[in-house]
Amino acid sequence: MKHVNEYANLDTNHYKTIIIPEELIDVIKEKLGDEFIWDYDKKSNSLFLMKKPKSYTDFLSGLGDEMWQSVGGTEYIKQERDKWDK
Repeated sequence: MKHVNEYANLDTNHYKTIIIPEELIDVIKEKLGDEFIWDYDKKSNSLFLMKKPKSYTDFLSGLGDEMWQSVGGTEYIKQERDKWDK
């Protein structure tokens, strides 16, 4: 398999593009299916590929639960909202 730099090209708008080889696409599809999403993390300088969720609402449900529990959950939210009314 070629090194990733061999796939990097400049298009007519001078944006860098990377052509992903067909054999790698086949592996991704085998692992994640035909529909997947990607996310780039600047901190780790990594690109993550994930299976596209059937429902983003279900996928994100509960995100941040631990944070809300650590500050007091719904009681904290109630206190903050009470401050708005003052």
